[in-house]
Amino acid sequence: MNWNRKDNIQTDRMQIGFVGAGKVGVSLGKYLKEKGRKIGGYYSLTRASAAWAAEFTGTKCYESLEEAVSSCDMILFTVPDSCIAKVWEEAKPFASGKLIGHCSGLYSSQIFSDAGSNHCHACSIHPLFAVSSKEHSWKELSEVLFTIEGDAVCLHVLETIFHSMGNHTRTISAENKIKYHAAAAVSSNYMTALFAMAEELFLECGFKEEEARKELYKLAKGNLDHILAQGCAESLTGPLERGDLETIEKHLDALDPEKKEVYQKCAGYLVKVAKEKHPDRDYSAISQRCSSR
Repeated sequence: MNWNRKDNIQTDRMQIGFVGAGKVGVSLGKYLKEKGRKIGGYYSLTRASAAWAAEFTGTKCYESLEEAVSSCDMILFTVPDSCIAKVWEEAKPFASGKLIGHCSGLYSSQIFSDAGSNHCHACSIHPLFAVSSKEHSWKELSEVLFTIEGDAVCLHVLETIFHSMGNHTRTISAENKIKYHAAAAVSSNYMTALFAMAEELFLECGFKEEEARKELYKLAKGNLDHILAQGCAESLTGPLERGDLETIEKHLDALDPEKKEVYQKCAGYLVKVAKEKHPDRDYSAISQRCSSR
C-alpha cells in the first residue's frame, strides 16, 4: 500500500495483523473486526493462544512471525511491554514498508528502532480503559478514548479508523507518554487501593462485604459525577475542605499505622485542592499535621 500521499490511503482496504494474543490484542482485534475492519489474524509464541484468538475473532492463526508481518499492512505488537523491542528486532527483516504499532501506555513509537530506515511508519495506540477480559472487554471499546502517538502517516490512518468507528482520539507526544501513563494508573489502579482501604474499614465497623462495596461505590460514584460536572476543587467536601483539624485528628487516631500514612499523604495533597477552592482559608495546621510522622 502506498503511504506517500495521506489523502490516497484507503484504510478500509488495510489489513491489520496482531503479534501477541493477550487481552488487549484480542479485544482490539475483535472490536475492529466487528466494526468492519479487515483483520488478518494473530501470531503468538503460544500457538494455542493465537488459535483461540483467531477463532474468537473469525480470523487466521499465523504459523510464524514472518507470515504475520508479511501478510498485513499494519502490524500491532500487542505483547508485554518488556517484549516489544525484542519482538520488533525479530520482525524487522519482514516489515519493510509496513505500518507498525504497539498498545503500551508507557512506551512511545520510538521503541521501534530504525523504523524509518526500514521504510516503516511507527505509532503507539493506547485505549484509556482497563481491559480485563479477552471475551467481553471489546464490547465496551465504543465509548473509549484512544490516545495515539507516532509519525504523520500513522496519525492520519489511526484518526481515520477510530473516528469512523465513533471513537475519540487524543494525540500525545512521545515525551509525555510516561506522565500520561502514570496519570491513568493513579486514576484507575490507585483509586482501587483507596477503595479497598475504605472497604476494609467498613468491614471493621460491622458491614457485610457486599453491603460495604455497594454503599461505598454509590458514595464514590456520586463524587466522580460531581468532579466530571464541576471539577475537583468545587467537588471537594468534608472535614479537610472545612478546615476541621479536630475531626482529622480523630480520624488519624482511629487508624492503624499503614492506613494512617495513606490518609496523611492523601490529605496533604488535598490541601492544594482545598486552597484552590478557598484561597483565603488557612490550612497550615492541617498541612503540618498531615506531614508529621
